[in-house]
Amino acid sequence: MSLVRWKPRNGDFIDPFFDRFSQQVGALLGDWPFESAKNWYPAMDLVEEKDRLLVRLELPGMDPKAVEIQLQGNLLTVSGERKDEAESSEGTVLKREQTYGAFQRSLQLPYRVQAEKVKATYEKGVMTISLPKVEEQVGRQIPVEVK
Repeated sequence: MSLVRWKPRNGDFIDPFFDRFSQQVGALLGDWPFESAKNWYPAMDLVEEKDRLLVRLELPGMDPKAVEIQLQGNLLTVSGERKDEAESSEGTVLKREQTYGAFQRSLQLPYRVQAEKVKATYEKGVMTISLPKVEEQVGRQIPVEVK
């Protein structure tokens, strides 16, 4: 009799508990973490300044023209697609950690903003969306008269 190295999930032995567990996690989270991610979401920061909100998204390697920004009421939606440039090369991919494909991020803004003055800039892989607050949200200092 020879010794055979045991390899879990090799088809000869499937632990029923692990099989049920992986099915439940797969149903809840999709195939993650058992297969490569199919969807990706860029990291997003929301910063409040005195007169505006700033939204920053990490979009390294993306063409900014492939990003669409929509503002409907207080809902900001950013969507786009990062294409896999490596697929056109003739080499064989040995390891893949970068994610590609379409994404969509929506954010409920805490304040109303001036939609006609929204601006987006893209620099060094970071998209910054400037959302000026409406006048009533900015507020103003009221001086107190002393008599």
